Amino acid sequence: MNNVLSSIKNYFIIVLSFLLVLCGIELPFGLPRDAVTDAENVRIMSFNIRYGEYDSRATIIPEVIADYKPDSVGIQECTFDWAITLGTLLDGYSFVGVGRDTGSMSADCGEMSAVLYRTDKYELVDHGTFWLSQTPNKVSFGWDAVCRRICTWVILKNKETGEQYAHVNTHLDHEGDEARKNGTQMVVDFALSFDMPTVVTGDFNYSKGCDYYNGIISSGLFDTQDLAPDTMNGKTYHGYNGGEEGTPIDFIFVNNKVSQVLKYRIMRTKYYGQYTSDHYPIYADMKL
Repeated sequence: MNNVLSSIKNYFIIVLSFLLVLCGIELPFGLPRDAVTDAENVRIMSFNIRYGEYDSRATIIPEVIADYKPDSVGIQECTFDWAITLGTLLDGYSFVGVGRDTGSMSADCGEMSAVLYRTDKYELVDHGTFWLSQTPNKVSFGWDAVCRRICTWVILKNKETGEQYAHVNTHLDHEGDEARKNGTQMVVDFALSFDMPTVVTGDFNYSKGCDYYNGIISSGLFDTQDLAPDTMNGKTYHGYNGGEEGTPIDFIFVNNKVSQVLKYRIMRTKYYGQYTSDHYPIYADMKL
């Protein structure tokens, strides 16, 4: 099976490269990628990959992840097509997630708030998904939410050191105030229940500094953007218009069991002349 997927991937890349050359588009060799982390560090990424414009970005999203090589990445707006694409084109990662509309993986499953992790470095200890609603163990809408919303989590064990950490990933509702408020509390309470280093990623659909955000900080989670001595500022949602000025709505939080955050980045690099998504992906390097 792996050989088949590898052949499909290679064929896909060759065809894409040929088409790009015919169109006069140069391949982006030598783009200024950040170096991947060393063995002592952990790189956590959050990436809203956008459910639309799939055809023009089908190879770009896996390439971004491969270039920056996070230990684990929380993906938002991951459709079934994206899940198949990531599984086919992205080597060295395993995919954990189910659709918010069915609780399974199928063509009609809806968005997955998935977590991908490096299989060379980690083994999966435990995982799950719950709905941000009054019935978290059932496929359901919560409060005044326009969409069903979920939270997917994993516990990963370093194969070499035995160290474990939890990665919690979510995407809060874009309209319902009660859904955002209560969904935030559910995610925070769940993250704080782990007695191990824990990271929380997601598109929270509200800005840094608002009441909901301040509630997260006062609860005992910390924003890696503020903890990192090597950091940067600016918005994370740009709607394919680019730019830097503004505040983020995508975050990477950690609990007090993460010993040190080293770097925080908003990834604004274009691929093949286009933005990777309508959100900039973000990542944080840390020591557990």
